[in-house]
Amino acid sequence: MDKENLIINGRYLVLENIGKGGAGEVFLARDIKNGRKYAIKRYISSNPNDRNQLIDNIERELNVLKYTTHPVLPKIYNLFMEDSRFFLVMEYVEGINLKEVVDTKGALSEEQLLSVMEQVCSGLYYLHSIEPPIVYRDLKPSNIILSDDGKIKLIDFGIAKRYNRELIADKYAYGTKGFASPEQFGNSKGMGIYNTDIRSDIYAVGTTMFYLLTGRSYNGKVDSALISRSFAKIISKCTKVRPKERYQSTIDVICDLKRCRKSMIRKLIYPIIKKITKKI
Repeated sequence: MDKENLIINGRYLVLENIGKGGAGEVFLARDIKNGRKYAIKRYISSNPNDRNQLIDNIERELNVLKYTTHPVLPKIYNLFMEDSRFFLVMEYVEGINLKEVVDTKGALSEEQLLSVMEQVCSGLYYLHSIEPPIVYRDLKPSNIILSDDGKIKLIDFGIAKRYNRELIADKYAYGTKGFASPEQFGNSKGMGIYNTDIRSDIYAVGTTMFYLLTGRSYNGKVDSALISRSFAKIISKCTKVRPKERYQSTIDVICDLKRCRKSMIRKLIYPIIKKITKKI
C-alpha cells in the first residue's frame, strides 16, 4: 500500500496517505460501491504478538464506539483483515489538527480555547457517562481535528479502554508524554502502575489547554505570565498529581469554563454600559 489508486477489501479505493504514526497509518479512500469517502487506518506492528494485542484492543473499542453517538466522536464502520494486516474504516473528518494549528498559526486565543474545550469536555463526559465508562487515554492537540465551521472531532481511540474497577493496574502502560497523566506511565516491565480512570482524561484536558494557550508542552508548572489567572486555575486543578485532587468529572470543568466565558463577556460589556450610564 505504498502507492495510491489501490483497492483494498474489494471496495475501498485509496486516494492518498493522510497520516502516519507509530501504531499505523491512515489513508483517505473512496468506497467504489457508494462513492463516499472514508478514513482507513492500517495498523502496523513488527511483532506478531504486539499486533494481536493491538487488534484485540481495537476490536473491543470498535464494538463500543460503533454504538456511540456524539458530535465530537467520529463514526466507525468496519474492521477487517487483508493480507494479514488489520484495517479500521472510519468517518473521514475534514479539517486540521490543533497541533498543526498552533505550530503554524500560533497559540489559540482564550475565546477560541473555550469553544474547543467545551466541545472536548462534552465528548469526554459522554464517554465517561457510559457504563462502564470509556477512558480515552490519548487526549492531545494532534488528536483534535478542527473543521472550517469551528466544530471539532476527537480521533484515534487505539488505546481507549473500558474502565474495570476490579483491576488493580492497567495491563499495559499507554500515553503520550507531555499530555498523559503520570499514572498512565508504567514500570520497567511496561505494565501500568494504576488502574486509569476518567480522571486520567481530566489531567490531559489540563495539559492540552496549556499547549493550546502557550504552544508549549506542560512541564508541571503553569506560567501566570502566559495564561490568565482563571484559566491557570483550571489547568492547575486538572493536572494535580493525585487523581483525587483533580476535578472528578468533566462536567465540573465545563462549569468553570462557562464561568470564564461569562467573565469575558462582562469585561467586554462593562465599558459599554459605563459609557452609556455616563451619558444618561
